[in-house]
Amino acid sequence: MKFKNKKEIREYVWKTIEKYATFPFPVKGRIPNFVGAKKACEKIREIKKFKESKIVFSAPDSPLKRIREITLEEGKLLLVAKPHLKGFLLLKGDPKKCSTISGMLKYGTEVNLRSFNLGKVGVFVQGCVAVDLNGNRIGKGTGYGDKEFSLLKQHNLLENDAINVVVAHDCQVFDDFSYLMGPHDVKADVILTPTRIIWCKT
Repeated sequence: MKFKNKKEIREYVWKTIEKYATFPFPVKGRIPNFVGAKKACEKIREIKKFKESKIVFSAPDSPLKRIREITLEEGKLLLVAKPHLKGFLLLKGDPKKCSTISGMLKYGTEVNLRSFNLGKVGVFVQGCVAVDLNGNRIGKGTGYGDKEFSLLKQHNLLENDAINVVVAHDCQVFDDFSYLMGPHDVKADVILTPTRIIWCKT
């Protein structure tokens, strides 16, 4: 299937994923949450780099909630971006309380990336609207995901072998839409779906 632009693929996915979608609604205009997201997130335990990492970064997207819980259950530090990229928070403690957006805002400690000295991020996790087998990712159109990655890189807070993990429903995974991508788009290394762990052809 060939798409004319990113907007067209977003509209296609938002319509297709409706039958698998779960709270929050509406699906359109956001990184969609879906039935099976928890199962996809559980696969992070099988990733060697996750086991080795002291600090994991997660976007605030709803489908990533279980990864945030697992990170805290494993005693790792969880670095998150506030919604709309209004800052960064560091979390440790009760996984259930700290993994939701309201919990992150309530229990998180504000972080200044310039002075952050607790270590570097080994695993960067985000959701998507669409992703292809080459690791090309399309978000909801705000550019927050790419900016979050770039800010961590700019402040030298990513390990040299840090991996970029995307959580997606299988219907969000496409063969190739590299022709839609630009130089600023950050590629994923791994895609976690309810049925697969996909190492991207980077």
